[in-house]
Amino acid sequence: MKKQNKNIKNVRVVHSTSQKIWGGLALCALFVCGIMVGIGLVKKNVADTQGGQAEQPKQACAVVEEIQLGWLNDERNSNVAAHKDNIKIYETLFQHGCPENKQKYRDAIAREMQILDSLNGGLDEDASTCEQIEASLLGRLPDGTVYSGADERIERAKIYANLSERGCPENKEKYVALATQELEIARALEDDEFSNDETIEVVETYKRLNMQAAAQEVFDMAKKLTDPAIDFIIEVEKIINQ
Repeated sequence: MKKQNKNIKNVRVVHSTSQKIWGGLALCALFVCGIMVGIGLVKKNVADTQGGQAEQPKQACAVVEEIQLGWLNDERNSNVAAHKDNIKIYETLFQHGCPENKQKYRDAIAREMQILDSLNGGLDEDASTCEQIEASLLGRLPDGTVYSGADERIERAKIYANLSERGCPENKEKYVALATQELEIARALEDDEFSNDETIEVVETYKRLNMQAAAQEVFDMAKKLTDPAIDFIIEVEKIINQ
């Protein structure tokens, strides 16, 4: 065998100063490019997030308003039926539109009623009377926002119960349902622990709605939780049984 060459030398590459400088600049350039790409990705993510937020769906009350307002008749229309329809639309908006617009729709109902009265015709006397009753009572409704207390809810229930009896016959079931809903909210807010006066108001309202069982339930709860005086018991029993 031939002997390996023992004179092979290790080779070491030596870079010049200029090569070192250019190499350093190249590394810096790569580092800067990496930073710029990162910033670009962050900006894109922020833009996508903001775009997603801008495309959030509208509140249900805003959708109701958009639909109902599109159905309104021109107030210069001389047709009495057109203004009757406008009143119904504004009543729907008052009940289901956005809370911050309630006063505007209340005023619109009153305005339509004035226009309707000025036309002097088209509706029979009974229909005109029931619509005026509805417009007047709806105008007295306390605001029904999520921050309303039990007192406001009970007052709203009383007005809806009145409307179910004296408003237009075709709206009776709607007002009964609204009154019942308001009483359920009031009961939840107070956990059925009403004062004596509140208990009487709730019982009376249930009676007006022909909901005897619910009236008795509230009374039984009051007797269980507050140990009321005998005069109070007699008064409420009279309301329930009359």
